[in-house]
Amino acid sequence: MLEPKILVRLKKEGYKLTKQRQQILDVMLQSKTRLTAQEIYKQLQRRELSVSLDTVYRNLKLLSAIGIVQQISLQSGALYELMQEEHHHHLVCVDCEKIVCISACPVMPSYLKDADAAGFDILGHNLELYGRCNDCRSKRQLRKAEKCVKD
Repeated sequence: MLEPKILVRLKKEGYKLTKQRQQILDVMLQSKTRLTAQEIYKQLQRRELSVSLDTVYRNLKLLSAIGIVQQISLQSGALYELMQEEHHHHLVCVDCEKIVCISACPVMPSYLKDADAAGFDILGHNLELYGRCNDCRSKRQLRKAEKCVKD
């Protein structure tokens, strides 16, 4: 069963809950992890639903644009998650692609005023900060130390 807020958001933005959207959202709601479009597609196939991969991508793009789904960009491709109650952003490790949610938001009211003055209607924003997690940083330092010893 879809959460009422999803249905309200779709209707508010002028979109219908098609069978394909319903199934994509069901897969995402039942998942304990973020998913790629291909993973969503494979789960729909397991359910014996006739949805093309293009349809999955188109719907994810739409659901992202209207704020129901959030896309997280990785070097290996994109992951998708349903938007949570709290506004958040992500830290992404460039080595292992570990993702950590952070609640801090750098968007200041002055940015919104500037956008308003420019006649730009802000619909949303997304921020991903890329770096190395502690584990990957430690492994990298260990490799450097080992290389120095060999040289």
